[in-house]
This record gives sequence, C-alpha cells and structure tokens, in this order.
Amino acid sequence: MGDLDEPSFAKGLSAFGPMDKASPAFCRSLASKLRVETGRLWSAPIRPPSKPGFYVVAEYGLDPLNWPDDRVAGVELLTPPLPFEEADVVRGEIIEAIDVIDGVYNFTGDESTNDCGWHINIDAGDRHRLDPSRFITGVDELLLLARNDRLFTPYTGLQRHAVGTGLLRHLAHDPDGRLLAGSALDNLLKQRAGYDKGYAANFAKTLNGYLELRHFSADAFFNGPSLADQLERIPAAFELGHNRSAPFQKAFLRKFTILSSWLAGIRDKLSWSVSPGLICAAGEVRFEGQPIGRLSADGLVEISLYGRGQHDALAEIRNVGLADIAEGVALLALDLAELRNLGVTSRISGDKAFQRSIVQLANRLRREPELSSDAQQLALAAVRDSPPWEISQ
Repeated sequence: MGDLDEPSFAKGLSAFGPMDKASPAFCRSLASKLRVETGRLWSAPIRPPSKPGFYVVAEYGLDPLNWPDDRVAGVELLTPPLPFEEADVVRGEIIEAIDVIDGVYNFTGDESTNDCGWHINIDAGDRHRLDPSRFITGVDELLLLARNDRLFTPYTGLQRHAVGTGLLRHLAHDPDGRLLAGSALDNLLKQRAGYDKGYAANFAKTLNGYLELRHFSADAFFNGPSLADQLERIPAAFELGHNRSAPFQKAFLRKFTILSSWLAGIRDKLSWSVSPGLICAAGEVRFEGQPIGRLSADGLVEISLYGRGQHDALAEIRNVGLADIAEGVALLALDLAELRNLGVTSRISGDKAFQRSIVQLANRLRREPELSSDAQQLALAAVRDSPPWEISQ
C-alpha cells in the first residue's frame, strides 16, 4: 500500500523508506478507510484476533527492499467466514475500496505483486467432511496452480507430492494396486496428506474446522472470474460420497500405476550424490550420468530440476526422504508430463535424454483419456451442488 494520503506516512517514507512491517497506526488508518468505503466493521487488532471478523494485519512475508518508491507497507486483509455468494460480494467491495484508496497498483503484475497470493479458507459446515482423500483424488491442483502462476513455490506444494513417495513405494510391490481396494487407498492418502504451510492445500487447518487454500494469485483476486469459477469445483470434490468417489480414486490410482511402471523403466538411469556442507548437505541428481537437478538435504531432501540451464529452476519438490529420491524425481516428471499435456506451460528439461523420457510418460498418460484434466472436470461438474460452504479470504 501507498501512504493512504496521510502526511505522516508520506513523511516517514521520504525520511526512512518503506516499513519492514506495517505499523499499528498504518493498519488502523487503512481499517478506518475500509470502513468508510465498504460499510463493514474493519479493525486493526494489536494481538492476533480471537474470533472471526474484518481485520487489517501486518503481512510479514512482503519484503520492501525492491518496492517502488511510493510503497509504504504490506498488509493482509482478513474476513470472517461468509456464505459463498456473499464472499464474492465482499471481494468486490474490497476491490473497489483498494482502487479508491490506493489506485491500480495492486491490480497489475510486477515483481512485488506477483509474489502475493489470495488465501481462501473453506468451512464445510455440518453436512460435509473436509476429507483429504476426496481433495487429493478429485481436485486438479496442478492445473489450478499453473493457471495462477503458483507452481513450485515454498508454500504451494501439491498434495500428491506429500502422498506420492509412499504410494510409489507401495506400487513397487503391488504393481496393479490390488491391495489398495476399498478403504485402503483412502487410509494411505489420509495418513500421508500434507499438514503444513508447505502445501497449497494446508490440511493442518482442518483441526480448526476449515481448509486453507493458497493456489490463487493476487491477480486472480483483483482481475479473475467469480469465486465459484476460481475454486474449480473444489467444494464438489468434498461433496463426493463413497459411492461417487470410486471413479476418481480409480483414475488417480491408474495414473500412479503408469508412473510406477515408468519409474521402474528408468530407475537404473538415475543416480545422485550428496556431500556434507557448512549449512546442509548438497548434491546433484543425474540421468544417464548427466546432471538434471540439484539436491539439498537437512534431514529431508529438496530436489530442484534444471530447466534449460542450471540457473533455471524447472520444478521442485520438498520433504522427500533420502531413500526416496528416485520417487521424488518421478513425481516431478509426472508434473512436467501433465503440464505438457495440458499445454499451459513450456517447461522443458535442458537434458535431452531426460526430456525424451518425460515426453514418453506424457504420451502414455494421453493414451488414456479418462486420466485427463478435462475428464475429471466433467465428472465433477456432474456432482450436484448442495453447498453450505462458507468462505473467508
């Protein structure tokens, strides 16, 4: 945000530069202006709020070092849980208010706003459960993140990255997934789902009765379509009963059996080395002896694949066990193969042999149309909406 047309903030900006953290006075001033523009009871609590409301709080994650000269501080706007339709009304009110208070800066993409996100918290109410397995098998997170330019950031890991290494380990001994019939796949996914801020769908918040989604960019908030369209039928995935979830689980498992078969065929071509360092262990991943990515290990391993050059990050995965490096590379190969089939990105490995292997995986997936994103979206669209959903932003 800029100086809010307040001389004291303009003077402080001129004398000392932007705030590392929005001051209480800055948050109070913005809350006051939002009250005037929206008619809502915005406030700026000094301590973390104990109950839902309309709040302005300092945003610690915004780094002011490279901001334009007219930026003063970064803030986060919190709303209480709202019915689906009202949430979009409130979003429109915020958009209009920010335009009046601060102009079009937040509406346009640049080095600062591209790192900002729109967090959506879903409360399922009393009629549905926030079941991780329904989300993991029924939601196309990859497409959602790609459309919002939120792929492979430290805070937007895919849930299938959390469950994928364990699933691939299982399929190495049960190639057709026959032992995952019935509730077995459900149980595996629930046990291994991602419950921390490293995942775009943070299931840790379900302990508080809601799910935090961080797939959405600032541009999606200010310039995107309606909230219903933004969510890509996520509520519909949670509405799936056991009898209606079977096709989604079958497709999910089939995709991973294909990936497991692909990994078995290239496993001997993968190698890696890890050496101790001053801060953490580091190393390199190779395919047929050629480097395709780097490793860093500090208890768990982070894998970053090279793009066209070694300074071009192609895809990343975190929280991989040291014994699961091959599985981690396979999960990234699945991401890249599906992105190729979706046609939403031009991410290509600089290693030709590894890229050819990714293309082969993409072709195998494309031969089974029921595994496509379009097929999944059409199946979800057939689920009858009955949402007592409440949304906060």
